[in-house]
Amino acid sequence: MHFWLRCCFFLSLLLLDAAASSRHILLLQSYNKGLVWSDDISKGVEEVFAPYKNYELTTEYMDTKKNEDAVYLKELYELFEAKLKNQTFEVVIAADDFAVNFALEHQHTLFEGTPLILCGVDKRGPGSDVEEIKRRGLSLVLESKEIQENVRFIRELFPNLEHLYIINDLTHTSLLINHIYEEEAQKLRHEGVRVTVNLEGNVEHILNDFRALSPNSVVLFGSLFLDKQGMYVPYYQVNDLINASPVPIFSISDSHLSKGVIGGYLLRGISQGTEAAKIALAYLQGGKVDTTPVVAPAEWIFDYQMLQKYAIPTHKLPKEALLINPPESFFDKHRKLVEFAFVLTPFILFFLLIAIINIYQRHKMAKRLLAKSYLEQVLLGNIQSSVFWIDNKGIIKGCNVSFCELAKRDHHEIVGRSICDVFTLLCHMPTKAQLFNLEEIEFERNDSFYLLKSKTFLDEDGKDGGLVTIITDITEKKQLEINKQFIIQQSKLSEVGEMLSAIAHQWKVPLVELSAVAHKMQHYHLKDKLKAEDMKHFYDVIMTQTIYMGETIDGFRDFVRPSTTPKAFNIHTGIQEVLAILSSSMKYNNIAVVYKNHLHRGDMLFGYPNEFKQVILNIINNAKDAILEARAKGDKTCGTVHLNLYELEETIGLFVEDDGAGIDPTTLPDLFKPFFSTKSKGDGFGLYMAKLIIQNKMHGKISIEALQQGAQVCIQLPRSKEGSCENSLT
Repeated sequence: MHFWLRCCFFLSLLLLDAAASSRHILLLQSYNKGLVWSDDISKGVEEVFAPYKNYELTTEYMDTKKNEDAVYLKELYELFEAKLKNQTFEVVIAADDFAVNFALEHQHTLFEGTPLILCGVDKRGPGSDVEEIKRRGLSLVLESKEIQENVRFIRELFPNLEHLYIINDLTHTSLLINHIYEEEAQKLRHEGVRVTVNLEGNVEHILNDFRALSPNSVVLFGSLFLDKQGMYVPYYQVNDLINASPVPIFSISDSHLSKGVIGGYLLRGISQGTEAAKIALAYLQGGKVDTTPVVAPAEWIFDYQMLQKYAIPTHKLPKEALLINPPESFFDKHRKLVEFAFVLTPFILFFLLIAIINIYQRHKMAKRLLAKSYLEQVLLGNIQSSVFWIDNKGIIKGCNVSFCELAKRDHHEIVGRSICDVFTLLCHMPTKAQLFNLEEIEFERNDSFYLLKSKTFLDEDGKDGGLVTIITDITEKKQLEINKQFIIQQSKLSEVGEMLSAIAHQWKVPLVELSAVAHKMQHYHLKDKLKAEDMKHFYDVIMTQTIYMGETIDGFRDFVRPSTTPKAFNIHTGIQEVLAILSSSMKYNNIAVVYKNHLHRGDMLFGYPNEFKQVILNIINNAKDAILEARAKGDKTCGTVHLNLYELEETIGLFVEDDGAGIDPTTLPDLFKPFFSTKSKGDGFGLYMAKLIIQNKMHGKISIEALQQGAQVCIQLPRSKEGSCENSLT
């Protein structure tokens, strides 16, 4: 029951992950990247979706601050129609009036069935049809450009205000609120304050006006993107203009905060993006589209450095106001001094306590050394190998229990004596020279074999203190090597048996032919019909068959002769020689052999050609046995073995595939182990020897793969370095 519950749990996780991976959101910006307002909206959206790694956000910019005529918008629609042709979105966020109106106008052509979330629409002078938005049931985030609140705050902060200079432009969004500036200007004029509303966007004109401002003047900055001729005013040029003002500049948005404006009750782009993204996230996580209009509130934000510049006290600011670029605290101003004090204090305490700690450490050191000495003795005593160490004069300084047993002496009879007195074998030249030259030494003692290795150790002064020597019993390893040679010989004998069987098949045809010639000669002789031309014919036939049989024997002799050293050989020729030997056997068993050479960079390899041919012979015989096994089960009446040579990157790949009985996948990890065989009379040497030859001797790779019908053996032999068989067939 618990198992099925866990399965259902993991399946649900996979389904949730698959669903989450398809989340794709489009953010449609009215303006251009690099515009602080647009960048802040993007930042707000990105921060909301940042924790969700499987949500993909795509941002498109309409760039309407620089171009907003009807022809451009028509071409922009055609561009978006092409870009969105093969894309689908889970939700679309449209920012500011141009993007909002564009999304509303083309909802059923570009965004059919996709929820729209609209933001950047002014709540007082909307440039979009809010009622239409509500009728369509779309989400709406309203912005609030608090012109009246900022004018009221300026009037309270500067009771002796003589002149308010207002800057705004004639862009589409500015035209929606310019009347509010005029209304506020008219109120101030009734109070005796001079007000200038500059909507022309002429930077030079504004700079000239700045020079004429009186000390009791204030500037209220709205936006400045286009001049009166419709030309785009760069952002950096606007910043230069703000910094050129001799009087305080307040703003209604945070686009130029930290660039010279003091601040105010500011509309924030990041708030617009955050609110819109929250609505989108709630919908994507399974909620409904919230159609209740949301107002992203303005915030009181001020630049402390600009307040200081114009001597504006912070206590006159609203209580909830946020200060940026605040003054450095004592810790910030004197960070290095404080950090130094924190660092120095532990040292002072350390030196005060050093005497007590030193006495305590001296007391503990004796106990530690005693415990360490005991631990080392225990560790050395549990090491099976014999260990001893001597100084440069050959005097034994210590040893473990195993060495005492090997030397057949007690510990007190060994330590302090010369190694020559204790273990005389090591004091005979050249063995002694080998010992001090740190060479490995193999020796035999009491019918056992040992390997000796030495390393130098340093004394308390860091100088050469002598040798540490380890003697390891390698008798079992030696026996394994002997057994390995026996296995190789057994495998060789098995291959010779296969070869003799192949030769028997090869010789049947010429022997039958020779027998027929002999009977025919006898018949002609008895009938007295034997002529000279008949004798020549019989002679030619006999010699041809005799030469063929002799070549067969020569080929067998070359095949079984081991390759003592690696050499260059032709892999194609080697495979053909194996196929020639096995041709009669394969025909006799009604098995087709299809061989194709796809190499185009040469057939030459460097290795052991005869051993390689033995591997191929073994693999083809295994394929033959698998086909015969399938035939015995009644699965098929004939069979085919495919051999293909392929070019890999720096290697040659040989693939041998059969359509026989196949391989049980559970046996694949054991196929190359010695003595493991799936055949009833198999010895388990063939594939083990194939692996030794291919991987150990020829530095290649060999693997077996179970196919739907049969099996495939992959052999990879490097031209210059090892590679991989993966993805080699196409």
